[in-house]
Amino acid sequence: MFTVLLLTTLLAAADPQAPEVQAPQPEDLAEAGNYKEALDGFRRRAAANANDLDARLWIAWLHEKMGRADLAEPVYRSVVLEAPGHVDAALHFATLLAKQKHHDEAVRVLERVKSADPMNPELLTALGNAHLRVDKKSQLGRAYLEMAAALSPKSVNSAKHERRANPKSPSVPAVGAGS
Repeated sequence: MFTVLLLTTLLAAADPQAPEVQAPQPEDLAEAGNYKEALDGFRRRAAANANDLDARLWIAWLHEKMGRADLAEPVYRSVVLEAPGHVDAALHFATLLAKQKHHDEAVRVLERVKSADPMNPELLTALGNAHLRVDKKSQLGRAYLEMAAALSPKSVNSAKHERRANPKSPSVPAVGAGS
């Protein structure tokens, strides 16, 4: 009996068709709201490869989600300094700066990355909003917002239509809009 049980166990372990149980990826953990475990996973990934800017960007974002802007800011700053064309890092960093009321610095961060993707509506919207926070009468801010609207008229018009059709629905701020 013991031999049969041992043989069955060994055959099951050697079965190439047996499904492998994979550890959850840090991205999956973060999206599921398991921020602490995701942060640990991204820290391991960044420790294994310090040039993994995406892992470091996730680390900053997770710090921010966990209410630790003081830890997120230097990580965002390091990614933006090492990769001046990293649009996502600049957008996230500028959003954090706007929340902290550092509007001038947010403008500088976004202006530096603009040449990496000058037709990116999300970046142009963030630039427009950042300029308007510095100066409510900024013509440049308005021009960026107009350019963003021209590049993505469907999303802008559908958002306006949705607000008109259902005025009680909450509007979701664009990245870079800040709080």
